[in-house]
Amino acid sequence: MILKGNLEPREYQKKIAETAATANTLVVLPTGLGKTMIALMVAAQRLDKYPDGKVMVLAPTKPLVLQHHETFRKHLDLPERALAVLTGTVDPGEREVMWLKARAIFATPQTVFNDVKHGRVSLSDVTLAVFDEAHRSVKDYTYTKLATAYREGADHPLILGLTASPGASREKVGEIKKSLFIERVEARTEESEDVKEYVEQTAIEAIKVKVPPEYEDLVLRIRELFNDKVKKLVASGFLKGNRISKKALLEARVAISARLRAAQSQGGQKGYIFGAIINQAQAVAIVHALEVLETQGAPTLVSYLERMRERPEKGKSMSSLLKDPKWLKIEEEATRLCNVDHPKMSEMLKVVRGQFAKNPGSKVIVFTQYRDTIETVVKALNDAGYTAERFVGQSDRVGSKGMDQSTQSKTLERFRDGSFQVLVSSSIGEEGLHVPDVDLVVFYEAVPSEIRYIQRRGRTGRTTKGRVVILLAEGTVDESYYYSSLFKEGRMRKLVSEPQEKPRKRRAKSPTLMDYVESEAGPSAGSA
Repeated sequence: MILKGNLEPREYQKKIAETAATANTLVVLPTGLGKTMIALMVAAQRLDKYPDGKVMVLAPTKPLVLQHHETFRKHLDLPERALAVLTGTVDPGEREVMWLKARAIFATPQTVFNDVKHGRVSLSDVTLAVFDEAHRSVKDYTYTKLATAYREGADHPLILGLTASPGASREKVGEIKKSLFIERVEARTEESEDVKEYVEQTAIEAIKVKVPPEYEDLVLRIRELFNDKVKKLVASGFLKGNRISKKALLEARVAISARLRAAQSQGGQKGYIFGAIINQAQAVAIVHALEVLETQGAPTLVSYLERMRERPEKGKSMSSLLKDPKWLKIEEEATRLCNVDHPKMSEMLKVVRGQFAKNPGSKVIVFTQYRDTIETVVKALNDAGYTAERFVGQSDRVGSKGMDQSTQSKTLERFRDGSFQVLVSSSIGEEGLHVPDVDLVVFYEAVPSEIRYIQRRGRTGRTTKGRVVILLAEGTVDESYYYSSLFKEGRMRKLVSEPQEKPRKRRAKSPTLMDYVESEAGPSAGSA
């Protein structure tokens, strides 16, 4: 049944597929080295072995679901009607009918889980479940619940997890393994002997820019208000230390909620706890405003402030903040500075201009996590004479309409065929989307996660040499996030590249990731 066309799997792909066809397997493979080919081979083997069975390919975003469907449609020898795309945009009744007829199903996990929960579909005849971007299989993400439902409901279950970046700690990998009932891990890095000949080099450059001096007074105003909130949280015992991060603030909310539950059950004082809830929520909003100003610029900050004020349901915390004279002064100052662009914008244009001067036929992706910045970047590129289009999720924002599934697919196809030069993308474009021969990827800001760093970077250097430019605002969270992601990636590479060893009773050093993979088979090993 397998592979039509002139596909020639590489030796490492064959070896990994052989393992994945016999045990629940997590495949850790650098971007662009053919994880989908491995899934194709395992899927064909399972469909051959179980003629009445199905395979299910799951991906976290609809564009990625459609991409997998197209790849399998081209290369798996099945009739068109036997391949079904199931997302939330398809009527539930129609999904039920499509499920019954299909042998290969491509879906978002939320859609399948909802259909299983409501009894519309059964997983009993699914003989392979592919979890793409498997690093998401942690905490309460739907992958974890669906994997459990699949293992319990399938007659012949087999799980295949795919990721380029499982995380930088054995704890993170352990959680993924536990969630997906993984028994084996097949891991490679760019330096692995059997893959390095297929790896294209990617040049990475970090460019630092200075925050405009015009922003200094506004930065000080925001910091002063932020420090007021932090001091109150420290005084009430919910924060410790002088350097307070957004992560520490979010963790403080958990501690505050726990204290409130204890006070409610034991009849203790609650007034100071409610005050802490307000201060914590305000501190998060204030530090976010600071990050937006320093890393994106005053125009993006103004948009953020306007949305806060226009939000219909603000809650007590935000309503109180919006009346604070210090906050009103921040709004006034930000509006005054709205015509002062962040130097990242001109630097981004300079980098793009240099790329097209060197290669007029280049494809470029600019990543930024802020929707307001996306609109600004697209306009700046178009004004500079380049053809640029945005790529965002489905949700609408004030002043920015979302993109439905059809529009996303058409935009990607037009970018692939060269209809426009620059794709300006939110985080939705980070994971898995295959666009051949992207010559340049620009990070408009650094990201704190090594997983997101690897995913963004992996959009280039797939079939030819690539280039990555990361824009950093000096002295801001940009620099902290950048060095943090580099450190975490280095740790992940070191762990993954360690040779697999059988566990020993006593070890003179801390176990590596591969030791952990081999020594801990996860819950109910062998049963799936």
